[in-house]
Amino acid sequence: MAALSDSIQARLRELAETFIAELPSRMQDISDTARGTLSDGESTRDLHMLRHHTHKLAGSAATFGFHLVTSCAKRLEHVLDAVIEQGERPDEAQRHDIRMLVSELAEAARLKRTDSSPPAAKASVTASADGQAEIAELEELCDAGEPAESAPTVGRPKAEERRVVVLLLRSLEAGEALGERFAFYGFETTVLADPGDLIGSLCSGCHTALVMDVDFIERDPTVAEDLHALVSSSEGKLHVIYVSDRDDFSIRLLAVRTAGTAFFSSPLDVTRVIDAVDGVTSGGAGEPYHIMIVDDDAEQVSYYALLLQRAGMITSVVSEPRQLFAVLIESKPDLILMDMYMPGCSGPELATVIRQQEAFVGVPIVFLSVETDEDKQFEAVSRGGDGFLCKPIRPEHLVTAVANRVERTRSMRFFMERDSLTGLLNHTHLMENLSNEVQRAERVGRPLCFVMIDLDHFKRVNDTFGHLTGDRVLKTLARMLTERLRKTDVVGRYGGEEFGIVMFNVDVENATRIVNAIREDFAAIEHEAGERRFSVTLSGGIAAFPAHDGPGPISEAADRALYLAKEQGRNRVVSL
Repeated sequence: MAALSDSIQARLRELAETFIAELPSRMQDISDTARGTLSDGESTRDLHMLRHHTHKLAGSAATFGFHLVTSCAKRLEHVLDAVIEQGERPDEAQRHDIRMLVSELAEAARLKRTDSSPPAAKASVTASADGQAEIAELEELCDAGEPAESAPTVGRPKAEERRVVVLLLRSLEAGEALGERFAFYGFETTVLADPGDLIGSLCSGCHTALVMDVDFIERDPTVAEDLHALVSSSEGKLHVIYVSDRDDFSIRLLAVRTAGTAFFSSPLDVTRVIDAVDGVTSGGAGEPYHIMIVDDDAEQVSYYALLLQRAGMITSVVSEPRQLFAVLIESKPDLILMDMYMPGCSGPELATVIRQQEAFVGVPIVFLSVETDEDKQFEAVSRGGDGFLCKPIRPEHLVTAVANRVERTRSMRFFMERDSLTGLLNHTHLMENLSNEVQRAERVGRPLCFVMIDLDHFKRVNDTFGHLTGDRVLKTLARMLTERLRKTDVVGRYGGEEFGIVMFNVDVENATRIVNAIREDFAAIEHEAGERRFSVTLSGGIAAFPAHDGPGPISEAADRALYLAKEQGRNRVVSL
């Protein structure tokens, strides 16, 4: 397992030590509340408060490996649940059980405190002699990669990272032609004709896409064995994308069984193939996942936030349910990780409140709790949750469960918000982003530019070369815009052959310089239509905030600027 950095180990020790130091006061709260619950003047509030304290202790103890404490706390919690559900005062047998379990819990906590006092110079907190796990397991189980400050995130590669694609096709000529397309977008390409040359062509340590004709696997089973060995030894950095003249179930199943990540049939949609290669060679770099943790237990929040941050995610924390919407609006999380029980509001109740807000209907909510009652888990999911994770959970399992859920949600959101041809934002979501970014620019006092781009004489392209060729031209421009602009820039298809770009914190001068460079480079591209080659130019219009105040005025001004560019002869950029 990978070694943890000194800073991560220190933080884990600090969290464990804080939990141990607070055990006496936590037990005092439980004991005091239990006395109130068992007194003649006991109230429903005392019962709920005792359950809350017990539930929190069960979760924290599970998180930090104190399983005896967790076991006692959960048994007490179950007794309290039964009393609360019957809606009456506890009977004599239940009072006896509560007294005995509180006493057992106090003894378990005392043993842990006595035997687990953390030596300052050691890297772990030793458990008592009852055989429970050591706190050092935290360091071993947190094997999720590099520390947060250097961990990769999810999405596009950093500028200094290499993007490598190896093309192994039956036709060397077809491979070289496809390699030229990849090279245009900044990929390092190698074209092969013999599977035997694979090993020597692979980049050690690089995220590499192998675009391979599945016929090589069908003809020679040993190629599949060699490929499996290469993929297994690559530590997740070699990804196989198959292409084939056939498209039936058996050939697709063969591709899956021989480590295929994606499959494309002829005639190849080159843009889709490039998109697939782009995704697997990104190395997980790009827009990090943003996770909101809703829990009133400070130690557990810190622990789970540390694990997720170390995996390259961003976290926001809400400890008071009433503060949730203020943080939710500002942070726009990809997923909410929520406890089942909090003072004044349960997790299922809070999930229902969130689902009543149209803007947050699509945000996944995953419950993380020591609750093992399947009926209660089902109820939680049925009231707005998307999943349930039980504490204690291995850190790598938590990271994987969260990442997989977010990735699926992002994929679904991508297809809902995107133009089906270009993969860019559709008109509706482009304008929504413009509105949001204008509000942000106004709030923080920064400039913003909205750019409208239109392909010149595009109807002539469709009429002369056909709509399929015209679609390829649109997709080429879409990919160029995505590659050349910042990740923070918002790019969308405004409609037809028009595109829109929202550039936050960019003034008119810089926006004009950037769009002109794209205009010149796009005009230099030679598009193909059979044996014929042709070029296409574009025109751009730019309007800025705060010169134009509001999304409506800035959009209208950019449209007027684009009209002027067309009127002045096309193939130029005009700003207003």
